[in-house]
Amino acid sequence: MSLGTGVGAGVQSVTRVCILRSEEAQSARNHGPTPVLKSPVVPRSRNQSHAPRSLLAGAGLLACLIVALALLPGSAASAPRKVTVLGQTQTTPKAACPTSPCEAVGRVSGFQTRAGATDNPFVVPYNGKIVAWGMSLSKPKASQQSFFNNFYGSTPQARIGVVSQVPDKDPPRYELLRQSPIEVLTPYLGRTVTFALDQPMTVKKGDIIALTIPTWAPSFAVGLDDSSGWRASRKSGACTKTADIKESRPQQKVGSNKQYGCFYKTARLLYTATVVKG
Repeated sequence: MSLGTGVGAGVQSVTRVCILRSEEAQSARNHGPTPVLKSPVVPRSRNQSHAPRSLLAGAGLLACLIVALALLPGSAASAPRKVTVLGQTQTTPKAACPTSPCEAVGRVSGFQTRAGATDNPFVVPYNGKIVAWGMSLSKPKASQQSFFNNFYGSTPQARIGVVSQVPDKDPPRYELLRQSPIEVLTPYLGRTVTFALDQPMTVKKGDIIALTIPTWAPSFAVGLDDSSGWRASRKSGACTKTADIKESRPQQKVGSNKQYGCFYKTARLLYTATVVKG
């Protein structure tokens, strides 16, 4: 059995089990408090990007996915596969909103280079497959959502991409190797969600998993110390002005290379990616 076939089939089975547990849990309890952009003072089918079929919501369900994946047959000796959740740290700051300052990130691709004491949290540690990814989303007020919809031109959306640094470029440039389908985030505001991939993405050691936001996403922690920072797909010198941010565009053409010329401190993109070794 090939790695792609084995992981793909395994993910589908794991997803079914975890979703059944999710449905049982949701029927047994109400949603708890929802976690909570800068406004004025689940896997999918190939042809359907707006109707989630497989969404794993919450830390318990992510744990379900990870444990089950680790037990998938990995070799003739059936050794458990190694699983790593990129971007996961001991503590995760809360996403901004609806309190002030309410900030979101938009029209950009980017990746965290440091998250507290963790350096390069989205550098892939070994060859394998990305089988799922997730976000911690705040729930902005209706007026804040309206502001961001108007500013960025649409409702919140996101996807992840696998990028590799182009050698000897300053400012740095990155090539987009592959990417996941776009997820519409509106149904999941105020929740931590994990989307299992119908088509696991091949990665190699040293690749970087970037978050791509075609519109905007309230998955952004601000006001942190200098130990947190992220790099963005904007041109050097076009990092902070409102007009530059509104005109920026994420990297979404596979095979393209793009300048990641902006580096932002004291903030964190709140996403994860689950990689299975092999």
